[in-house]
Amino acid sequence: MDILKHLDNFISSRHLKRGEFANIISLSSSYVSEILSGKRDISLKFKKGFQSAFGFPIEELPYRVQISPENNSTQDPAKATDDTIYCKIPLFNIKASSGHETFVNDEKIGADLIFRRDWLDRELKSNPNNLFILSAESDSMEPTIQHDALLIVDKGVDRIITEGIYILRRGDTILIKRIRKLSEDTIELISDNPAYGKETIKLNNQPEITILGKAIYIWSGRRI
Repeated sequence: MDILKHLDNFISSRHLKRGEFANIISLSSSYVSEILSGKRDISLKFKKGFQSAFGFPIEELPYRVQISPENNSTQDPAKATDDTIYCKIPLFNIKASSGHETFVNDEKIGADLIFRRDWLDRELKSNPNNLFILSAESDSMEPTIQHDALLIVDKGVDRIITEGIYILRRGDTILIKRIRKLSEDTIELISDNPAYGKETIKLNNQPEITILGKAIYIWSGRRI
């Protein structure tokens, strides 16, 4: 499915008309219509308008599957059930040592956390089935991510598309790092805490690296 089809599905899932979508991203209806119809390439100002309005880059649309309209809170309240209004997201543990985090596979901290589906759709634009929560017990990403902060991670974003904070496995170690894509086979791992520095990695030389997801929300109440 090409990006225009994903975009069309996204607009439909938000119950928007093309003109309303154009207003949201601060572009003219005719300009947006030409792009959505395939008559004009997606421009930089279209991408910037989309990210400013919805909080994530348009390139991630194929990996951020939207909650279907029939499953959100706009349905008839009389027919709603707990499963259609709320969903559970698993909470996992990360224990830090000298800025390198070790993931405890499938080890939950207590019960799953409960979220309203309409809030997830509105704030995160991600499929709840792709989400998990982890506790980052490290200062390597401060001040962006404080020690002991909870992160909501979208495992559907399992490749580096745009710069952001990702969870990655490197051998037996799990890292929470900002990643910048330098080329198709080269990435830069960045710790927001300057005490930890940066590292450039050639992916062809390190096949053991796996992207586990992109951090999209800090539990302090802000998107990343």
